[in-house]
Amino acid sequence: MTKDEDPIKRKVQVTGGSTYTVSLPKNWAGEQGIESGSTVHLYSREDKLLVSKGDYDSRKRTVTIEENNREPEDLARSVASAYIAGCEEIRVEGMLDNNQRRAIRDAVTGLVGIEIHEEGENFIVGRTMLDVGDLSPEQTLVQMELTALSMHEDAVDAVIEGDAEKGMRVARQDDDVDRLFGLICREFQRSLVNVGVPMRTDGLTKFEYYTTARQLERIADHAEKIAEVAERAESPPPEEIAERFDELGERSRDLVRRSVSGLLEGDDTDELGAIVVEADSLADDVELLDRKLYERGTDEGYLLGTVLDSLVRTSEYGVNIAEAGLQVSMRGNDS
Repeated sequence: MTKDEDPIKRKVQVTGGSTYTVSLPKNWAGEQGIESGSTVHLYSREDKLLVSKGDYDSRKRTVTIEENNREPEDLARSVASAYIAGCEEIRVEGMLDNNQRRAIRDAVTGLVGIEIHEEGENFIVGRTMLDVGDLSPEQTLVQMELTALSMHEDAVDAVIEGDAEKGMRVARQDDDVDRLFGLICREFQRSLVNVGVPMRTDGLTKFEYYTTARQLERIADHAEKIAEVAERAESPPPEEIAERFDELGERSRDLVRRSVSGLLEGDDTDELGAIVVEADSLADDVELLDRKLYERGTDEGYLLGTVLDSLVRTSEYGVNIAEAGLQVSMRGNDS
């Protein structure tokens, strides 16, 4: 049925006193590939009832990726994309050289719940070993938050202390956040194509988990960006500037913590609305400090300015999460 077609209406009837039946127009059923003796599956989605011709979970989704002289990085991206799309088995075929094989193995290692199942002269097979539906998206999101904000705090400390080694350690943690983000992406994609996967978990939709995880993944990216400043700067910032960086960094992280908490716990709209106002105040304070850096003519002024930009970005991502929480809160009030 296209969006311009009127819905087909049928009256529910009782058969035999204990069974409800709904008749289907013969021509319409034939167009859908349904005939006498066909089996359909019924699913409930809040105020919607869905009918599926087959059991999605009984069909393992398999994809084959051809090598075709592709670059190792390209093959690795294809493997990650197939995983996120919900494929259960990913097979790469072709005359794979050592660099391509290494890239494929690294891609599989960087994903949750999938392992190299079989490897031959002209192929590598990765197969998922767990059902991501058994994992709590809320717990995954909380772990993303803890890791991303820990990275962020360590990155700001590395800049303040002029600790290049700490900055490098922060950068290495970004892969952990990416793995968790991939897991949430996979479950979101499954909810789009598999009617057997609930669209909502613990009060939030899979889309809301995905969009929140996306903000946290970006925060981790900015933590890595801040950490790079610690590696490139020749000396720590002046003490006065360092104290302001410490304060602004904590304020930006606090906004994110409260936003995630408000989303998951259903805080009232006043609290979530206050986060938006505080983010504007932080942006104003960052602008004043940025102007002070410019006026002082600090040798590392440009690098320190990129840190300030990342702090503002972090608070903006927190605002995005808070706005999602506002939408959830208003949806709850309407129900």
